[in-house]
Amino acid sequence: MLALCRFSVKSRKVGAGGVLLKYKMAKIITDENRIKEFLESRYVETVLPSKEKAEEMLSSGRQLTFYLGIDPTGPDIHLGHTTNLFVLKELFQLGHKIVLLIGDFTAMIGDPTDKEAVRRPLTGKEVKENMRTYLDQVRKILSKDSFETKYNGKWYRKMLTEEWLKLTSLFTQQQMVGRDMFQERIKKDKPISLQEFVYPVLQGYDSVAMEVDGEIGGKDQMFNMMVGRDLVNKILGKEKLVITTRLLENLATGKKIMSKSEGQYISLNDSPQEMFGKTMAMPDSAIVPLLAYATELPDSEVDRAQKKLSAGENPRNLKEELAFELVRMYHGEKEAKKAKDEFRKVFSEGQLPEEIKEYKFSGDSIVIVDLLEGSGTVGSRSEAKRLIDEGAVKVNGKTVSGWDYEVERGDVIKVGPRKFVRAV
Repeated sequence: MLALCRFSVKSRKVGAGGVLLKYKMAKIITDENRIKEFLESRYVETVLPSKEKAEEMLSSGRQLTFYLGIDPTGPDIHLGHTTNLFVLKELFQLGHKIVLLIGDFTAMIGDPTDKEAVRRPLTGKEVKENMRTYLDQVRKILSKDSFETKYNGKWYRKMLTEEWLKLTSLFTQQQMVGRDMFQERIKKDKPISLQEFVYPVLQGYDSVAMEVDGEIGGKDQMFNMMVGRDLVNKILGKEKLVITTRLLENLATGKKIMSKSEGQYISLNDSPQEMFGKTMAMPDSAIVPLLAYATELPDSEVDRAQKKLSAGENPRNLKEELAFELVRMYHGEKEAKKAKDEFRKVFSEGQLPEEIKEYKFSGDSIVIVDLLEGSGTVGSRSEAKRLIDEGAVKVNGKTVSGWDYEVERGDVIKVGPRKFVRAV
């Protein structure tokens, strides 16, 4: 075993700020069929070093510690994260300890995964603001007493330069530059920052600091998780399981359906109406992946939807079922029915929604660009102008053609297919 750092973060029932927390621990399940069912789950893609080794460890009767790391690079947990949370939920039900690691330190660097350009580093203030509602969102899937929360800034802000140099000495430049996305950048003569280069080492050391037995993550995180597996073996002298989950990918294009960096995703913080509308706006090829990896419906329901699509069923019908299920999961049956009725009324019958955000202004009128920016309906004046140029802005049902259009009190403005605001 390699002696490396002066400190080690033990698995303790301590939360942020050193507050003692209570965790509900389920009975450890060693039933062979239950364990195999978990490892063969539709959410699981790969188990390393092997499913056989995972079965051995999970059936040992020893409580194992598994973790999921999330970098708060944006304010939302989206449907692309939920597959990992479903896997953690199953592991907790098998009786194992679950840790949610918030990458408050690593988020300031940014994971280069699947990126062709250097990722913009975040400030500490941005990271804190992003993670403000993270736990509330996670608790929509994992009960508050089923997991422990840790922050990797706790150990990285204590790490000495000497310790960091010893850690990086365990890896070679060839290992890191071998990553596919780095090879693509090299071919295109695009830069790779040193911060990105060392990111896998930082993520990998999280496993050592917490002394975990396993890590959960999307298959796009395989390289980083394998670095952690290597470090756990070298420093702690023990095995670490790596369980990769299936990504929410468009079956037609192979691209991610949810992406925080590209601003295209369905957040667990979305209102029922937003969640329903965004789901209905998804391409037809996203229906089955979303049903399979973003819901907890039985496999038989996913198979049923696949067969209906293959038999020529109108995709809109299945998409509506999917939208209803997603809203039901996060807002309840009553809100799901309400969102469904309102969607039909607004988009099928052309009526206005029952609840419309109001924007107050002084005077008799206001320029449309000022209203759109001031109400928060768009992110900037340039976005407002672009949407007007694209014919995506309507006032009282009529398309706005000029940036200087004057909106009067009582007018209803529609932006795109789902956003409404009333001038008052």
